[in-house]
Amino acid sequence: MVDQASAVNRRQLLKAGGAAAAGAALLPAHLRAAPNAPLSIRAARNQDGSISGSDIEVGVFYEEGPWFEHCKAIGDSLEADYPGTTVKYTFANTASDPGRALRWQNGNALDVDTGRWNNQTPPLWDWATNGFIYDMTPDVEQPLANGIPWKDTFIPSTLSFVVDSRPDTTTPGAWWGVPFELVLMLMQYNEAHFETAGITAPPATWDEFLQACEMLNSKGIKPICVSGPTNAYCAHWWDRLTQRIVGKDAVMAVAYGDARAADNPGFLTAAQELAKFKANEWFMEGYDGADFTTAQALFFQGQAAMIHMGSWLTAEMKDVIPTDFRLGVFDFPQYTGGAGDQNAGFGTAQNWSIASPEKTTAHEVNVPLAVEYLKRWTSAERTGQAAETLRMIPPVKDVPVPTGITGLAEAIERSANSELIVYYYGIHFDTNLSTAWWNPVQALFLGQVGPEEMITQLDQGLEQYRELKAAGG
Repeated sequence: MVDQASAVNRRQLLKAGGAAAAGAALLPAHLRAAPNAPLSIRAARNQDGSISGSDIEVGVFYEEGPWFEHCKAIGDSLEADYPGTTVKYTFANTASDPGRALRWQNGNALDVDTGRWNNQTPPLWDWATNGFIYDMTPDVEQPLANGIPWKDTFIPSTLSFVVDSRPDTTTPGAWWGVPFELVLMLMQYNEAHFETAGITAPPATWDEFLQACEMLNSKGIKPICVSGPTNAYCAHWWDRLTQRIVGKDAVMAVAYGDARAADNPGFLTAAQELAKFKANEWFMEGYDGADFTTAQALFFQGQAAMIHMGSWLTAEMKDVIPTDFRLGVFDFPQYTGGAGDQNAGFGTAQNWSIASPEKTTAHEVNVPLAVEYLKRWTSAERTGQAAETLRMIPPVKDVPVPTGITGLAEAIERSANSELIVYYYGIHFDTNLSTAWWNPVQALFLGQVGPEEMITQLDQGLEQYRELKAAGG
């Protein structure tokens, strides 16, 4: 069963090419805690220790296609093995975040959902702090059939996103979910275009990157694909370059603290560097009107050489990628002399969480059934299938990574040996903060403001956000 009432998914957006819908899809929920609810817990197991079948509602990123079929196969196995089980599939991608957040706040959460927990994302922390999420720690500490504790099957790259290590947390080491995919934010490029321009290796430094853009442009190839109407996708570049130039801590002090970008010259330097894209006409034709799905499709049609995007790109755009397209990836270039960790990457672990029975009063949460569902999702067999058919980076040890993308295996290996920062710095889960952070960058990319005015707008927007937050908004 699929709940389609509140969903407009990315696959539908791809077919429709709707910029307005795409914009709506980028509006995440602002978290508000609901009042405490009376206890309502389903009996965990039958007397003989078996799992009881029941209705269970689980989130899905897509409502059709290979991703949905992968998820449904897991649900079908649950229905087959536990009589009385009926799995309901509900759209759980960005467009439905506000509606699902309201459901959680009002005691009617999905039994299994995503977007409720990430250890590196402060806007999500209240879900755990206020008791909305079931603590899976006892479950992940139990051994699987092979004798290995469930928590020990996950790759180290996911742990900083999953295991609770928040400052001043009262639940250190807690697991408020389990990872089902490792996402890496990568420079993705058209190998044929690089060959045409005489670029023999991906640029490793910012100066090399600028030189590559000049080489591509000289051959009539636009270097950069971006969606101008999508402020978040413009901000990818700002997040990455500021981390390289001023460092993560300096960025966090401005985004989440009281520091001003104008007081650190590195922020202006980053804005000046990014302004070169527009000034040199390096953006693909029509970027200023292309919604994100259209922009991504144009990249695979050869209209630009590079796009900065998550490792989900090939799965998301599978229907429009030409069979002869050769894709390569590399990490964001290093900035010589920058104050940030030049080896740090951006990404996240996509996590599934289970609703807390104490807060979910509209129905009973069958925790053991939900746990079993997630054990199957994160099994070596299922994650291996996802890597092969969906191009997902597996979060589980000893599972082969997707093949056929130049540089991906190296990028995954590098992520295991360097800091991995949550993409967008987690800002995308706070609508007011993301508006203040992203819109000035978008204006710079569209040529509406210069670097100095961008920094001024950024500081002004953040000051308004802080005042609103201080007033309880």
